[in-house]
This record gives sequence, C-alpha cells and structure tokens, in this order.
Amino acid sequence: MRVPIVAPTVLLGGAGLGALVTVVTLLPGPVGLAASVGVLSCGVFLLWPWAVLPVGIIGGAVIGAVLSGGDVRGYIAVKVLLLAAGGVALAARHWLRTEKPTRRTPADVGMLSLIGLTAVAAAYGLAVGNVPSEVLVAAYQVATIPVYFFVAVHTLTTPRRILAAGVLYVVLAAVFTAISVATPGRHGGLITLMAIPPLIWIAGRLRGWRRNGVLLLGGFFAVDVLLASYRGIWLAAALTFLIMLVRGGRTVRTGLAATAAAAVAVAALLALQPGVRERAGEITKGLQQSAGYRGVESSVGLGVFADQPLVGAGLGQTTPGIYLSGFTFTDVGPVYHAFYVTVLANLGLVGLLLVLWPILRSVRVGLRGRDGITLPFAALSCGFLAAAVFAAPTDGHWELGLLPALTLLTAPQVAGRLRRPSGAPLPRRPLRRTGAPA
Repeated sequence: MRVPIVAPTVLLGGAGLGALVTVVTLLPGPVGLAASVGVLSCGVFLLWPWAVLPVGIIGGAVIGAVLSGGDVRGYIAVKVLLLAAGGVALAARHWLRTEKPTRRTPADVGMLSLIGLTAVAAAYGLAVGNVPSEVLVAAYQVATIPVYFFVAVHTLTTPRRILAAGVLYVVLAAVFTAISVATPGRHGGLITLMAIPPLIWIAGRLRGWRRNGVLLLGGFFAVDVLLASYRGIWLAAALTFLIMLVRGGRTVRTGLAATAAAAVAVAALLALQPGVRERAGEITKGLQQSAGYRGVESSVGLGVFADQPLVGAGLGQTTPGIYLSGFTFTDVGPVYHAFYVTVLANLGLVGLLLVLWPILRSVRVGLRGRDGITLPFAALSCGFLAAAVFAAPTDGHWELGLLPALTLLTAPQVAGRLRRPSGAPLPRRPLRRTGAPA
C-alpha cells in the first residue's frame, strides 16, 4: 500500500531540497556555500544515513582543505557542518518514524560520562577565568571522541549499513589517494590506514580475482601509509599489524602476508612516477626529524597536571609567556602535541580514566576473536592509542571514537543482543539428538 506514496514523496522532497539550495546559494560569500553544502548533505543523509561517517571523514577532509585555505578553524568547521547535517537528518528520520530505535552497546555509559565530564570541565574552565575560545578548542578535542562514537552507533545499526558504509569509505579513500598519492609534500596515511586491516581480513577469506583486487587495494593503501612520512601513523600501523599477527588465526595471517607482497608490487609500479619518488625521498627526513619543542611543551603541560592531578586546570587552561627551546616565547596550551598531556592538563586523572575506559572495554571485546572482523578494529584502536602519545591532531582523535563503535557493533556477542528487540524472549535452544532438552 505504501508503494504509490513513495514516488510523489521523493519528488516533492527533491523539489523542496532543490528550492532550498537555490535560496541558500543567494546568501553572501562563504555563508551561502556552507549553507548549500549543509543542505545537500542533509538531503543525502536523509536517504542514506549510513553515509554520514564516510562523507564526513573523507568528504570533510577534501572540502575542508579546499574551502579553508589552510585555516584549521575552517577545516574543523566543515567537518562539524557535515556531522551536524547528519544529526538533523537522523532527527528527521526519527520524527518520520523511518529510523529504528536507538541501540545500546557496553561502551555507551562510558561515552556519555565523557560528554558529561566535558561539559562540567568547560564550565569549570570558564569559572576559573580561562579564555572562552580556548575552552571551546579544548572541549572539541575531547568531545570529538564520543560524538563520532554515537554517530556510528546511531547510523550503522545493521550489518547491511556497516557494509555499505565500508564500501563507500574504501571507494572514496581510493579515489582521494589515487589523485593525491603523487603530490609532493602531502601528509596523509590516517584515512588509508583505517581501511587496511579490514581489507586484510577480507583478503584472507576471498579467492580468485576478488581476492586479487582486495590485495591490490590494500597494498596501494599500505604504500600511501609509508609515504605519509609521519611517525605517529607508522607507529599505529606497526602496532596494529603486530597485534593482528600475534592474535590472528591462520586466515588473518594469510591476509597479512598476501597484502605485504601486494604492497611491494604496488610500490614497484608507483616508483615509476616522479611525484611518488619525490615523496619517497621524504621518508628519510621523517625518520631523522627531531621532536623539536614537543618535549619542552609536554613538560609544561605535565607541570600543570602536577599542580592539579585529580581534575586538571579545567578545559582551556593556558600557560602564558613560556619560552620553548628552539622555537619562541608563546602561550602553551590548551592543546599539546601529545594527546594524553592535553587530557591530563585539562581534565586530570579523572579525564584520562574516562577517556580510556570505553575504548579499552571495546578492545577487550574485539581481541577475543582470532579470525573475526572485530580483531582489525580492536588492533587499530590499540595502534592509535599508542600513536596518541606523540600526536594531538587539530581535528581531534575521532578515530578513538569510531573504532570502538565499529568493534562493538561487529562483535557477535554484542551484535546478536543488539538485533534482538528489547523485551523479546530469547530463542529456544534445539533439542539434542537423544530427545533430552539442552
């Protein structure tokens, strides 16, 4: 009975969306462009909610780089705009009753607690006189973890959606990497590294031309990670692959070996490109580059933590007029080039425990299976937890929110419970061959 209603609804919705885009494009300058991107994204997410994260991560990186002109604030604003469009689309789907009820995972309480702590620490930071803009910057660094977690939990609600989002992510990442892999001076690797462990797991289960295609794609991404010349990404990749090698079963190890061989073959082909050879020359520079002022900067943050070890100095804390050896006099904080120093200085031990609690809980669930899809996501979580010791990216550690969600959503012991409606009886177990009840 609903079939005749679908076509007029889609047509009317498309016409309304087109009219709205036409109106917002008349707004002046960047405002109109941003409004157009937001409206179009909202329309796409309304139809395909599983596209929020792939478009937000990769599309946000591309659009942000183009529109921001190198300004970090503009880059972050684009990513926030896309996530906000996804939130509006999800709210509309719930209002229209086309979206399934909210699902629960074992890490929900921990992520909600982290959101609450962020709000309390922001209020405390404002109360002690921290600059509001710095409070906002520090809050974003922490809040991005639970935000990406709950976006994943609310949009990737079924195995079909997880598969569709994964395929879209890999396709967008492949196109983006193919266009920019020969660009000298490009720093990347984070987006492609996220896709390699799942591709390794898939390659261990396929045969024939499909397996070869997955291997070539995984090898291509592995070369991009190597060309990133970013030690934090290299550390995350090395630890991820080591955990998969040690914890994985025969299938995972087979995929690892085959992907490594494919990476060598792809690297030999890409070496013919002048731009790739120029990027490869930066690998040595990445290994020889010193930590610079990061050690001195971290010591300042640890000093703030030592003064107030339990709850830190509040979000937005800044130490003015510090001389960083080899750099200059500057204000240090609230964000440091070491994520854990940022957490300790702003939130103290309480904040560090609340950040690690849900992530480590998901890792524990994911590492139980030797050949399950949860193993790649849990291994990636461990890799990025280690890399966060040396890195504090300006767009936040969103991967520390996304990966725990993917681990829990694909875990058999969690996914089976999620698919069972609330209050539904457990399935009856079959009888034994002898006829006695199990």
